[in-house]
Amino acid sequence: MTGNEKKGYFFVFLTGVFFAFEVIGFKEIFRKYQLEPEIAAFFGVGFSFLVVTPYFLISKRRRFKVTTTIKRDGFILTLGTISNAIGIVLYYFALKQTDLGPAAILIKTTVLYNVLLGVFFLGERLRKTEVFGIAIAILGIYMISTLEGQINFLSTFCILLSAFLFAIQSYMIKKYIPEILGLEYAYLRLFLLSLFFLVYSLYIGSFHVPEISIIVTLGLFSLLGYFLGRAFYFEAHNYLPISKLNATLLIEPIFLMFVGILFMKEPFDEQKLAGAGIILTGLYLIVFHKRKGKP
Repeated sequence: MTGNEKKGYFFVFLTGVFFAFEVIGFKEIFRKYQLEPEIAAFFGVGFSFLVVTPYFLISKRRRFKVTTTIKRDGFILTLGTISNAIGIVLYYFALKQTDLGPAAILIKTTVLYNVLLGVFFLGERLRKTEVFGIAIAILGIYMISTLEGQINFLSTFCILLSAFLFAIQSYMIKKYIPEILGLEYAYLRLFLLSLFFLVYSLYIGSFHVPEISIIVTLGLFSLLGYFLGRAFYFEAHNYLPISKLNATLLIEPIFLMFVGILFMKEPFDEQKLAGAGIILTGLYLIVFHKRKGKP
């Protein structure tokens, strides 16, 4: 494993940590309050955008990077964010009516989509061991996604579609942006997401202002996931092919599954345990197996 790969995997690991906290926070909000997905997303990303804006405006160097990102990557940023925004609405819609564990694991079908996009459109290659690992991981995801009483067909479909929309952004970044500025990209993405969710909620007539405590909570968890998590994830694009980006994130839903079991009283059964074990095995084969160099 090269130095760049290690750096890329480290960024992806940090992404998984921050993503996990965001998902836990939003799931808890949905469990306690009857909050629409687009309202939760708007006030979460909007709060985060306001909090981090001074950091980018005070420094001349950071303002220059923001301007550079707009001029150089603005079109891809906009398309990718729209794709992400639709995926977020679908995912939160499913998360409201699905247990945390199955939802968090099923969204990782993004791995499969990224592999297919990378191989068919970016000329990436996978070793046989890695292909086998992905197949095993997908099998584990399938086992957990078919848990009766914990996830339904509509939620499954929404999450699968959401995962594809998330994968599209990684494809466009790798295809059209040679070197991404992760922090600046994540910051501008917050603004576009805020605008999208505001317009969407006004259009469908669901806009309302939740209690201030809910807004602050959503904002703090969004700051972890939507800003810091995404910033590390975008930086990882500079060091890893998209077929590997989400592979390491397969560890995240295992953590979320146990959080759901231990703290949200979600059921724990043999099928969940087997699915988690299979996913970890696939993860090992995809990422951590030893590569033998040519003599």
